Amino acid sequence: MKKIVIILAIAVAVVILIFAIICFVIPVLILGGFMPPAPNYTKVDKYLKANIDTLSYVADALFELDYDSISIRENSQLREEEKNSMKVSREYLVYETIPIPDELLGHIEALHKSGISVISCGRDSIGFTMWSSMDESRGIIYSRTGEKADDIIREDVQLIEVKQLSEENWYYYVHNFEKAKARNPHLFQ
Repeated sequence: MKKIVIILAIAVAVVILIFAIICFVIPVLILGGFMPPAPNYTKVDKYLKANIDTLSYVADALFELDYDSISIRENSQLREEEKNSMKVSREYLVYETIPIPDELLGHIEALHKSGISVISCGRDSIGFTMWSSMDESRGIIYSRTGEKADDIIREDVQLIEVKQLSEENWYYYVHNFEKAKARNPHLFQ
């Protein structure tokens, strides 16, 4: 009887160990460590207040460049030859990689060090991604034209939440493809 109890205890321990590895260890290794929690509205607004000058400077400078879209990723996400560069396009046709202008480089590096991982600029708005997972991202959107939250959501159907922050034309956003698709499946066919 003791042998059966010992064998059952070992079997239960092995099952628990396998479950722990599958649920905790493997995802941590795949993601490169534990992910910090997603920032909420309050945390993003606090970040905006502390960094408004740098965010505004970068937004204004990127809007002055003659591109339809600009994307700047944190250097740690890039291959060596792509560091300190940005992807740009005109007339939504061809993307090219060009160096970040020298006058912007220090400001963009400061934003990356303070938690911004991606800067995405269009003709009328710019997004500063503060957090992202496999299917969701959160951060700040600046609307140059003063669009309202509902207008911003209509332009990007994958945004599931947009709220005005404490500064005019600055918004907190949540982008989630799967949740947006579940809400409006007809837009994703």
